[in-house]
Amino acid sequence: MKENKVYIILIAMLLVFFVIMFLIFGLNASKDDEYDTILIVSDDTVWAYESDKWSNLTSFKELDGEKYNVYLNNEKKGNYYLSYNDKWYASDDKNKSIKLEGDLLAIKSSKNISVYNFSTKNIDDYSYVYSVLKDNNLPTDSQYTVNKKIVFDYDDDGYDEEFFLISNAFPLDFSPSSIFSIVFMVKNGEIYTIYSGIENNKGYNGCMPYISSFIDVNNDSKYEVILSCAKYSVSGVNRMLYEYKNNEFKMLISNNK
Repeated sequence: MKENKVYIILIAMLLVFFVIMFLIFGLNASKDDEYDTILIVSDDTVWAYESDKWSNLTSFKELDGEKYNVYLNNEKKGNYYLSYNDKWYASDDKNKSIKLEGDLLAIKSSKNISVYNFSTKNIDDYSYVYSVLKDNNLPTDSQYTVNKKIVFDYDDDGYDEEFFLISNAFPLDFSPSSIFSIVFMVKNGEIYTIYSGIENNKGYNGCMPYISSFIDVNNDSKYEVILSCAKYSVSGVNRMLYEYKNNEFKMLISNNK
C-alpha cells in the first residue's frame, strides 16, 4: 500500500509538471502558430495574416520573444528576437542587443516571403504626372513637396514599371488651394492609381506618401506594396498594404482600419 501511495504521488507530480510545461510552452506555441504570417512595419503597425484574412494586432507585447527576419531599409539585417517597449528592440541568439537603425520591416511566416530592395529618385519626365493632375482637376503648374519615382519590374514579367509619388502636403513657402497626395503606377503606358488623397487646404492637413516596401507574401512573383503616408507632426503615419490584381490596386489592410 505504501509503495502504491508513492507511485500515485509521483504520477501526480509528473502530471502537475506536464500541465505547467504546457501552460508555459504549449500556449506560447499555440500563439506562435495562430497566424500564418506576421508583418511588423516600423514601431506602430503589426499585421497578421491567416485564412486569407489580414488583421491589425494591437497588443504588441504578446509578440515579445518571437524570432523574425528583420529588414532595415529593405535590406536583410538578420534573424533576431524582438521585444516591444514603446518601440521594437532586437537581440541575437546570445542575447546581444542589435541596433535597429532605418525603416523596420520584420517578418515571421510559414512562407518564404521575398523583400525587394529598390531606390527612389526625382521625377525627370512629368508627362504622366500632368495627366493625373488634369484628371483630378488640379493645376499642372503645381508645386510639390514630394516628387519621386521608383522603377523596377514589379510583376516579374521582364519589363519595368514606374511608380510615381507626388504631393504638395505641408507647403512652407507656397499656399495651394488644394492639398493632394497621389501615388500611381505606369505599366505599358497605362496609369493605375494606388492612392489618392485630395482635400481643401486647411493648413498642415494631408500626408506625405512614400513606399516602404515591396514584398511577395504569397510566392507568386507579384509584389504587394506597403505604402506609408506621414501626417503632420505627431499625428502618426497611415500605413497601407496593397495588392495588384485584375488590373487594379486593392488595399488589403491599413493600420487605420
